[in-house]
Amino acid sequence: MLAKVDKVLARFEDGSMIFFMGLAITLTFTQVVMRYVFDAPLYWAEEVVLYSIIIMSFIGISIGIRMGSHISVNLLDAVVPERHIRILRGGVMILGIAFALALIYFGGQLFLNTLNRGQLSPALRIPVAAIYGIIPLAGLLSLFRYIHALVQLIQHEEQQEAPEENLRAM
Repeated sequence: MLAKVDKVLARFEDGSMIFFMGLAITLTFTQVVMRYVFDAPLYWAEEVVLYSIIIMSFIGISIGIRMGSHISVNLLDAVVPERHIRILRGGVMILGIAFALALIYFGGQLFLNTLNRGQLSPALRIPVAAIYGIIPLAGLLSLFRYIHALVQLIQHEEQQEAPEENLRAM
């Protein structure tokens, strides 16, 4: 079940990243051409590029968790005895879950407060809450990623212990 959800979310994350990066690159190039060649800048392009970068940053959190590419302190892996590394990694994942829950809660509060105010973006005149909605969404994606990683850590531990038990039974 988790593997299927993981696959669907990975496609969503990767597709979103490709779309928003392509949008930002295309609009930046178009804006430069429009401004310096035709002397007719697109007044809204900067805002769209900024929002695209913000969205890519928040989606990138989940992609980083999935790929295991977030910054980590490897010093602890070198200092902590081998038998405690799993506990250390589990603790890191629990802290990640707490961070994801904070993103969901506080990002949701920011989203709802902005939605109630009806604040609009300067150039596009879209609700700013639509942009802030990425924060709780990133929290949900991250929560799933950390829970999935924690389940894999626990299952991997059980798989490693099982052969040892079979050897003892012989």
